[in-house]
Amino acid sequence: GLTDVVAQDCRLEARRFVRPPTPLATLPGAMAADAPQATGPDALEADCAEVRSMLDRATRPNVRRELQRLLDQLEGERRAAAPPATSAPSAPPDAKAAPPTAAEPPKPVPVVVKSAGPWTEITTFALELGTSASSTISIDIRLKGIEQLPPENITCDFTESSLDLKIIGLDGKNHRFLKTNLEKDIVPGESSVKVKKNHVILTLQKVKGEYGYDYWGDLCAKGKRKAAAAKKDADPSASIMDMMKDLYDDGDDNMKKIIGEAMYKAKRGEKYEPKADDLKGGLDDM
Repeated sequence: GLTDVVAQDCRLEARRFVRPPTPLATLPGAMAADAPQATGPDALEADCAEVRSMLDRATRPNVRRELQRLLDQLEGERRAAAPPATSAPSAPPDAKAAPPTAAEPPKPVPVVVKSAGPWTEITTFALELGTSASSTISIDIRLKGIEQLPPENITCDFTESSLDLKIIGLDGKNHRFLKTNLEKDIVPGESSVKVKKNHVILTLQKVKGEYGYDYWGDLCAKGKRKAAAAKKDADPSASIMDMMKDLYDDGDDNMKKIIGEAMYKAKRGEKYEPKADDLKGGLDDM
């Protein structure tokens, strides 16, 4: 029949083009049982190349049709056996797996102190003013568990005439110790805050004058803050005039009268001798 003729033609053509040592005995389906089975993409690609070479040289129509069918089958198997194009290349068998990296501990979230609040005012503290020979003033504030807070939760802003201690998140509250109008000037850059167990210690550095450190009678001035001490090269007469002005501002009517007359005559170069009664009244009121 026609099938036998086609099979015979395929066998004749195959014997002409198949290279040893892997002869192709028959074509599908007559040769399917005798053909060696491909085992991977590379082997299937070699088979496809072999069949293409045979197809290019074949001249009989039936043989070309059978060879084309075989080539289509082999290419389909090759595509199915090929790894996906998007898959990552596998690591070599002897490659050592990288050791797992240790997880970094969570970093503390920085606290923006200026936006915190509301504040619980700190009203209890111990104060050590020292003497005129002391270079610093010490403020001891007792707060249980204060040492357990992160350092960034405890800040203190110093100026020449004030201090502002802020404590964030202690027992669920925000605490503040604010003192303005300090009795004397301090050195902000040399003042400090130190945390101990259950205590916060503020150290205020005094300003050193010509004859030593100023004497502090209290942490804050009772009334209007006095001007800073005069510098070494300041005009002594100017310092006296500033002192007289302070006495005038703080004194009663009688004191203002005495100082006013004295300053007026001093400017004119006249000597002022206050009356005993006026002077007694002014001193009694001081």
